[in-house]
Amino acid sequence: MPNLDKKQNNLNILTDLWVYLYMAGLVFSKALLSIAMIGFAGTALYHWVTTKEKNTNELTPYLFPVIIFLITLLTGNNSEDKSVLFDFLMKKLPFLILPFAFFSVRSHLAKRYHHYLTAFVFVVTIFSLGVLGNYLMNFELLNDAISKGKAISTPIDHTEFSIYIAFAAITSMFLCLENRTTVRYGTKTTLLYITIFLVIFLHVLAVRSGLAVFYATGLVVGSYYLIKNRRFKILLGFFALAIILPVLAVNTVPSLKKKVGYFYWDIGKYKKGEGINLSDSQRLYSLKAGWEIFQENPYLGVGVGDLKAECKKKYVEYLGQPLDHYPHNQYLFVLASMGILGFLFYLLFLMGPLIYFRKKYDPYFLTLYGVILVSALVENTLERTFSIGFYLFFVLLCISYLTRPWAQQK
Repeated sequence: MPNLDKKQNNLNILTDLWVYLYMAGLVFSKALLSIAMIGFAGTALYHWVTTKEKNTNELTPYLFPVIIFLITLLTGNNSEDKSVLFDFLMKKLPFLILPFAFFSVRSHLAKRYHHYLTAFVFVVTIFSLGVLGNYLMNFELLNDAISKGKAISTPIDHTEFSIYIAFAAITSMFLCLENRTTVRYGTKTTLLYITIFLVIFLHVLAVRSGLAVFYATGLVVGSYYLIKNRRFKILLGFFALAIILPVLAVNTVPSLKKKVGYFYWDIGKYKKGEGINLSDSQRLYSLKAGWEIFQENPYLGVGVGDLKAECKKKYVEYLGQPLDHYPHNQYLFVLASMGILGFLFYLLFLMGPLIYFRKKYDPYFLTLYGVILVSALVENTLERTFSIGFYLFFVLLCISYLTRPWAQQK
């Protein structure tokens, strides 16, 4: 028995190591993220093979991401360009592999749930401090770049990084309210300071996708949590802050003021048909292309392998040149590539965990889904490597925690 306990403890330590590397990879390195995924999956497989924990009673919710992969595979066969389809399937392999890995070590993950959430908040905060430091050291240069449609430099794509910050800020707020954390220095006061910092920094970063995710998700999930826990005084202050903060930020934060100014200038160019090389105009053209492709192929779509080629044809039609953009909207991406039938199944299984655990919601699970569903309105969120890694890690972690009665019985 002592040897078995030591072996299990070593496996748990190794699992924690891969989780921390996974989080670090999410924030700054695609290579590290891939290595951590492989290491985590290998450790989980070894755990499954060498232990007697073969109970599969709670496997069902882990299968929803697997079905999303299969939907992509099946609808993708409609594509003529199989090489592009293959690339997409390789990118989506985590949907097939990680659910079984998380299921294999779910007992340990459930026990470390709040610890992992807190750790991610700290990781995002540390990297945000680095980004802020670089911004302050290059204040004039970067503000000038923002006024021309550029973004503040971030370790990964600025849109995905801003979505992480929005998730971390809301998560930190709930950890602070609940005062539930196993990290030694993650006291309630520290988490409060982190929440304030991340909210302020999100406005300094001035990425509209992250701000939209933060306000929409924060308002809905925050209101749900405060009403459910009868914290009505905090709720009133919460709404007041949600009204005052964006107005104050737009008028006082230099980077955000310049971003808003650029947005209106860019939209003006789009209306005149002069936005061919401008970021916001290209986003609007991508939405127009996605919608028209869906209308032309409403039932089965064009297939994910052919979507980019079809988009390029539309851009040539609009602008006289082939832009290299998919629709900047996950829902339009799925509609155009899979058609209405594929879209309905895709949405059903994307929402599957939310439906499955409808009687067990916790604020972190709801925050994750708020972040994903809102970001999908302005980005093709689940077609990007970092965002795929982010979604799968936290949805599977939440599933592991919400099925914890199994772990408690063992």
